[in-house]
Amino acid sequence: MSRTTVRRGRGAAAVAAVLAIALSGSVLGPAAARAAPDVLPSDAVPVPPGVSVLLVEGASGQHLLARDAERRRPVASTIKLVTALVAAEALPSGTRIVPGPEVRDVGGASAGLRPGVAWEADDLLAALLLRSGNDAAVAIATAVAGSEDAFVARMEERLRGLGIEADLATASGLDVGDALSAAELAVVGRALLAEPRLAGTAARREVVTADGLVLENRNRLLTRLDGATGLKTGFTSAAGWTLVASAERAGRVLLAVVLGAGDDEERLRLAAALLEAGFDGSERAPTATALTVRTGRGDVVLRADAGPVTVAAGERPRAAWPVPIDPDVPPASVAILAADVEAGRADVVVADGRRGGAGGAGLGSAAASGAYAALRAAGAAGLLG
Repeated sequence: MSRTTVRRGRGAAAVAAVLAIALSGSVLGPAAARAAPDVLPSDAVPVPPGVSVLLVEGASGQHLLARDAERRRPVASTIKLVTALVAAEALPSGTRIVPGPEVRDVGGASAGLRPGVAWEADDLLAALLLRSGNDAAVAIATAVAGSEDAFVARMEERLRGLGIEADLATASGLDVGDALSAAELAVVGRALLAEPRLAGTAARREVVTADGLVLENRNRLLTRLDGATGLKTGFTSAAGWTLVASAERAGRVLLAVVLGAGDDEERLRLAAALLEAGFDGSERAPTATALTVRTGRGDVVLRADAGPVTVAAGERPRAAWPVPIDPDVPPASVAILAADVEAGRADVVVADGRRGGAGGAGLGSAAASGAYAALRAAGAAGLLG
């Protein structure tokens, strides 16, 4: 933990503008007000025109590299990640499902379901996630909600629980109305990774069902990338080739989304390049810091810790402490900066256990523009320890 001391002085410099103090004790300039860029350099992974990509930190969801990641577009069978989330909540392991006539003549990829032939719930989830069976999606929807339309309503409710408002069309992703952004799919992917039953299934190269049927995983990234753990492929003519991919190395999980790739090879190449760039070019770094404010009544120690944040390899996160700091009403939070831009915020706690209050100054673009001049004055007055 780094520690910086500010002496409360009588001069105007002691109460001027915004003071941005690095965890290492150095000082930042007015660039701190910029909108957060990607953690990785823009040319880390060349992205073809028309393709949307996103790389996120699995633990936090922090965006590491994004291209057209906020635009909604058809996502094809990657929507089955939402189907799986709803299904796993409704169908405990050991549940047996008997598909009806609804599984006849379902278009696209099939797991070979037949009316009247029972499946274990876990095998049906494998048929959904590994084989991308549209018949499995319809069978699950009917078993859980009575109809696909009713099940889609549950999918939309599940998305709302993740902070996503969207109108979907199917449980399979066959419709152009099954549209999400890469950023939204990353949220869904992280939710699935948090469910061991589903994450474990998506990571398997094949599953042998209770009836001896071998379900091979269509996600070829599992055999091509060190540490690959899933998650879901998709294709329709409207969506192009899509992929939500995850990998884990040394306990760190990254997730990549590729939408609108030209073919299977392109989506695999892009997903692998994103994940490799993330592991090689970024790292998790601690943010714990402390500030000592010296007053006539004695020292007041303020602490802030946002937990680890992801930064470019070799970069050090920085804490932006505002000035003036009233030790009786300290700021509620401070910005954690990486490459001089905000990567997160940390709650402020006084050493005696009190939490920072809303009365503290915040880090805003208007204040930051005048910070450096005031900071130089503060330093000349001997106010920085």
